[in-house]
Amino acid sequence: MKCYIHATIASFFAWAGNIYDLLIITYVYEYLEKYLGLNTVDGTLLFALGLIFRVIGGYVFGKIADIRGRKIILILGTAGYALFQGIMAFSPDIIILLLARSLQGLFMGAEWTAGTVIAYENAPINLRGLINGIVQAGYGMGYAFTGMAFILFSPYMEGIGWRIFLLTGALPLILLPYIQLKVKNVSIKISKIKVDIKEYYSVLIRSSVIISGMFFSYYSIFAVYPEFSESIGLSKNFVGSIMLVSNIALGISFIIFGRLADRISKRKLIIGGVIGEMIGLPFMLPISFYLRSPPTILSGLMLYSVSTGFWPLAPLLIVESVPPEVRSALTGLSYNLGSVIGGIGSIIMGSLVQIYGLSSASVWGNIMGYASLTVVMATLLTWPRGSISQKATNL
Repeated sequence: MKCYIHATIASFFAWAGNIYDLLIITYVYEYLEKYLGLNTVDGTLLFALGLIFRVIGGYVFGKIADIRGRKIILILGTAGYALFQGIMAFSPDIIILLLARSLQGLFMGAEWTAGTVIAYENAPINLRGLINGIVQAGYGMGYAFTGMAFILFSPYMEGIGWRIFLLTGALPLILLPYIQLKVKNVSIKISKIKVDIKEYYSVLIRSSVIISGMFFSYYSIFAVYPEFSESIGLSKNFVGSIMLVSNIALGISFIIFGRLADRISKRKLIIGGVIGEMIGLPFMLPISFYLRSPPTILSGLMLYSVSTGFWPLAPLLIVESVPPEVRSALTGLSYNLGSVIGGIGSIIMGSLVQIYGLSSASVWGNIMGYASLTVVMATLLTWPRGSISQKATNL
């Protein structure tokens, strides 16, 4: 089997486990409140910490990966987030839980940065869009696995059940031998000329704005979406099922968008995806009581999820614009800085829900979603033509 296939498989499943651990916490807010005394704001803060600390981990470990190689950071990142998930599962109090989540975030940032870049660099040039789409499809698969696990565990969540549910997030540890034995670093000729990062500030800022906007919209919604869905009368099984189905569709969409990106302008594909999200948003988060039927909500969620397939293309805007000497560091910084903004969005949503009630999430979700997606659209429409460096792409 070719090296790039092993790198793609490892990065896909490591990223799926990363997202599984990030999002599984949103299913157990009521049990965290019952057994550890957390409220909705605390829960969304817990969710946000996993995002906020990713930016530190992504940049710091990214710089190490640029020097020492991507593989070792992929191993450390995957091991770290899985181990701290185990600690979270059996945290005796809120302090340990918040601390473990923060440290977990560091390793989540490390894994994504190393995994994305090592798969990209191993891939043949004519397949890089497709390979990146496959790797990022791990997001949809990881989120889908949370829905599947929730369906299986929902009858047994009382007592220690919710802790065992969280403990399933330690399973990515089984990937470590495979990564060690099968994944190879790519030998890249590094220029002896010192790279001036200031030359890439413009593309860093623009790509960070796009990634921040897409995360702010998404995480402000999904930080409370399972709980909101139950609050409007949807059953636990239905909630788990729609999260499973919509995220399988999301994963497939990632691959399709990635393949299209090898042939069509990434900027145009992202614009199309943003428009799709804007159309689906008011149906998946219906403000009107008359739109709150399961078929309508599922239709809106599916449209939003499929349109979100543009996500893998956003990091490529910077991956393909910077040289390999700073590729991991700047890509990790941009992507995980976007995660921080997404984390802020989830905290804001949690605070608003705490004040105005869970039923208000549909109103705030639409306001925050449309505002952030408008910023993304404006940035894309003003993106300089021909700004992607072919030299950087070919390395």
